[in-house]
Amino acid sequence: MTQDYPRIEHIVVDAGSTDATLDVLRSYEHLRWVSEPDRGQSHALNKGFTMAGGEILGWLNADDVYLPGAIAAGVQVLRDTGCALVYGGWKKLDEAGNVVREISPMPWDYKLELEARNGVSQPGTLFTREAFESVGGIDESYRYAMDYELWLKLGARYEVKCIEMPLAGFRVHSTSKSVAESAGFRAETWRAARSHGAGLRSPLFLDYYLPTEHPWAYRLLIAWRHLKRGELRQLAVRTASHLERRSP
Repeated sequence: MTQDYPRIEHIVVDAGSTDATLDVLRSYEHLRWVSEPDRGQSHALNKGFTMAGGEILGWLNADDVYLPGAIAAGVQVLRDTGCALVYGGWKKLDEAGNVVREISPMPWDYKLELEARNGVSQPGTLFTREAFESVGGIDESYRYAMDYELWLKLGARYEVKCIEMPLAGFRVHSTSKSVAESAGFRAETWRAARSHGAGLRSPLFLDYYLPTEHPWAYRLLIAWRHLKRGELRQLAVRTASHLERRSP
């Protein structure tokens, strides 16, 4: 057990596994769990939070872990500052759980969160039940960007704090959702940002969403940027390179 916080409630929401998962769950008497079909991850999360009895919430997906002392550190900041959401850095893990690299947290900036990037690592977050319920919980229309949309709702109404320490291990490998279904994240991330007021001139739209969703529009944007800066040589080189790649 790597957490020294004394009062942690463990709830597992399983979508109806047919392997040995239920045998493992039954072997831990302190767990509360449910195993039944659901309407997707967002629905399962809301179900788990409804089952929880505590006033501070967080969640881990199957591949991820809290680092030693993470819960105590997060709870202390929530209590000392009265903020609604706290997050920290994270460690990127491979499939075997080995640390690939450590990522420092980005300071909270709502405008940048909305218009430029999702700077909050989901496994390393804790938030208050009061704030979570006041913003309507997790939007179950999202399959990929439900966490980002939640941060935007919370950040628009409440104070958010960043801890300068890694709080979670995020496992990244070929079959993880963030890798195997990476294409789905862009459209949903932009949908979430747009629904909270991000404009079409935001970097999240122009340099994150456009390149893969509308590549021709992005090429025109790059050409316009070169022309605006008077970079005619760079534009010619890029154009020639693109035409060369398209040649049979």
